[in-house]
Amino acid sequence: MALFRKKEKNKSWKGRNPKVYAGVPRRDNQEKKGRFSRFLFWILFLGFLGVCGYLLFFSPFLEVDAVSVEGNNEISSEQIVEKVNAAMEGKYLKYFSKRNLLLVRKSAISNELKNDFNRLEVSSIEKKFPRAILVKVKERQPELIWCSGGVCYLADKSGLVYSGANTADEEINKNRFLVAVDDNARPVEIGKTSLGGNFIQYLKEIDAVLTDDLGLQIDGDYHTPALASQEIITRIKEGDGSWTLKLSSAVPPDDTKKILETVFEKDLAGDKRNSLDYLDLRIKGKVYYKLKT
Repeated sequence: MALFRKKEKNKSWKGRNPKVYAGVPRRDNQEKKGRFSRFLFWILFLGFLGVCGYLLFFSPFLEVDAVSVEGNNEISSEQIVEKVNAAMEGKYLKYFSKRNLLLVRKSAISNELKNDFNRLEVSSIEKKFPRAILVKVKERQPELIWCSGGVCYLADKSGLVYSGANTADEEINKNRFLVAVDDNARPVEIGKTSLGGNFIQYLKEIDAVLTDDLGLQIDGDYHTPALASQEIITRIKEGDGSWTLKLSSAVPPDDTKKILETVFEKDLAGDKRNSLDYLDLRIKGKVYYKLKT
């Protein structure tokens, strides 16, 4: 019986499925399929990148074809759009168009506009997907005519000298702009020279005090020996003649008004103002005047 069982055992061993030893060939097939899948993935991925790169940088899909402008008044939109298009002409490295929305340089557009339009202040440049640009601007408003060395310029409320002043300009003739003259004739650089916002504000306030509050008549323009001196000198028309008024921006306009009212009431009442030579209020708390002999 034992011998019989042994034979049966051997017989059952030989009859087992030989596929147990087929594991190694299966792994080789799986590795080949894995390598092919990875190869196919990278081919498709690189192709996808190529298509995206073409669409983003070489196709007309992102080519700027519309430029709109907001905030301009005196300067026409056509002029501004022309300069914006000029800033986007050409290519980078001979291949990439400067009109591509992704490659448009806002600084180049801003510099182009500032160089050609001194009066223009660029507020913002916005890219509108997929092919448009919106340029928001402000136009500087003249607050003062600044003259130096016989040449006059326009300055805005911040004190920046931004343009030359043409006396034939309709806007200058239509509006009464304050005129200040630099007696030292210092050179002026348009777009760089600044008089300072405080100087502009003081001049406007003191002019209102003299003409509106006190009823004085300015004879000519305002003069200053130098901006750093804070001094303002002007002529006041009185009867058939005039006298010189010397002021300092270190003395607030309201204080100047009170001092002048007091002096006119007490020391220069009646006809004394007609014989006045000059009145000096440049030193705070002090009043100097001289009568004509």
